[in-house]
Amino acid sequence: MEYQVKDMTNGDPIVEDLADDGPDAYDVSTDNIIDFEGPDDPSNPMNWSALYKWSMVILISILSLIVNLAILMCAPATSYVLDEFHSSSKLQATLLVSIWELGEVIGPLVIAPLSESFGRLPAYHSANIFFILCTVAAAESTSMGMLIAMRFLLGFSVASTVINPCIVGDMFPEEHRGKAMSLMGMIPFVAPCLGPTIGGFVAEARGWRWTFWVTAMIAAPLQLLFLIFYRETYRVRILQKKAERLRKETGNASLRSRYELELSPSAMIARSFLRPLKMLLFCPVVLLVGLCGAVSMSLVYVIITSISEVYDTTYGFRKQFLGLTYFGLGVGMVLSTFSVGPFLDRYMQMKKQAGKGSPEDRVLPMLLGSILVPCGILAFGWSVEYKTHWVAPILFSVLVGYGYVSIAISAWSYLVDAFGIYAASATAGTVILRNAGAASLPLAGPSLIEKVGIGWGYSVLALLGAVAVPIPILLIQMGLRLRKLQPSLD
Repeated sequence: MEYQVKDMTNGDPIVEDLADDGPDAYDVSTDNIIDFEGPDDPSNPMNWSALYKWSMVILISILSLIVNLAILMCAPATSYVLDEFHSSSKLQATLLVSIWELGEVIGPLVIAPLSESFGRLPAYHSANIFFILCTVAAAESTSMGMLIAMRFLLGFSVASTVINPCIVGDMFPEEHRGKAMSLMGMIPFVAPCLGPTIGGFVAEARGWRWTFWVTAMIAAPLQLLFLIFYRETYRVRILQKKAERLRKETGNASLRSRYELELSPSAMIARSFLRPLKMLLFCPVVLLVGLCGAVSMSLVYVIITSISEVYDTTYGFRKQFLGLTYFGLGVGMVLSTFSVGPFLDRYMQMKKQAGKGSPEDRVLPMLLGSILVPCGILAFGWSVEYKTHWVAPILFSVLVGYGYVSIAISAWSYLVDAFGIYAASATAGTVILRNAGAASLPLAGPSLIEKVGIGWGYSVLALLGAVAVPIPILLIQMGLRLRKLQPSLD
């Protein structure tokens, strides 16, 4: 008999008896279903101490910061890499930065299923250790091809993008998730301020290889702290382990967690690995959130991959100061985290008090962000075209940073609220689209700008960004009905 999770909106699935699933299934009475011992069960991550929960949010945020630093520290060091490997290819220069995102397209298809099959803890630890090893390998690269390959594997090993929002969802109730999501986002989004600046000075002083060594030297002790202090937050895995323990203690082999699908391990893992793609293809809201994220992130990466060249060739900045030009993006991102999260919490509390709360209430900041990003892109392009004061493009990049993070926080919160225990797969589905856009559009950007100029080139990109504006409107108006159309996720 298979037990299937049906209600995921509040993260508290209901076990429902379905038809016999053949030889892989178990025959289990509902009397043998293991759950938490009431609403105050101390083993439920929702009931852990505030000190521990917020400490974990800070720690996973810092781990994510290191990932974002690693992405961006390389950007201002690109010219040094090209010089060492005797290359002048603009494509290789762009690929060196954006190939990371191609790795992040594939990585979530592995990391999300592992986290839902075996828990957040083993998936996160394995990915982080692999990330550190790849960072060391990148620092020792002997060719441009090897370095690009290591950058791809670094992107592949990023677990924080998929798992961090789910850990917050595991530990915080809906009405308090906004602030936690904001803090989780605020620390990593300092990276556009720090990463290029640190990367520029480190590359100038010690060479580009030290941009990777610095990342490894910071990431290793942080991972050690994570190994020591992090404990499993995924309620599905917690109850599975509880059921395993009780089966040994009582001798009752029929005991099962309420979240378990009673399938053989091979069948369960196969379903888990297919779930992110299934959600992307057959869950309309996942596809729509992914498209909105893809458009916004690809435009952000167009700026990230081009801003150094803009300030080098148009404004004549010295190489060690090129990293400072990323401050606009970083400031916009940080300002967004301070405002969007608290707004979402207050808005959700107001809706719940009125008895009307739903996951779609998380989407409003996505609408704001989808407007700000193309506006910022358009203004950035024309301010460079007319060679206005060098501070003007940086100020317009604030709009892009603010808009992008508004979309990101809104998307994380919406997916966690809407998909509960399957939030990792939902997030992975959107990350596939988002990072595919971030990896591909920047490759087309240089040739477009070369043909029509940066003003008209960025106008075309802004028009592309405007295509995403109707998506949050559609989600606000029809999100609930679209979620009802989705197939079973098991």
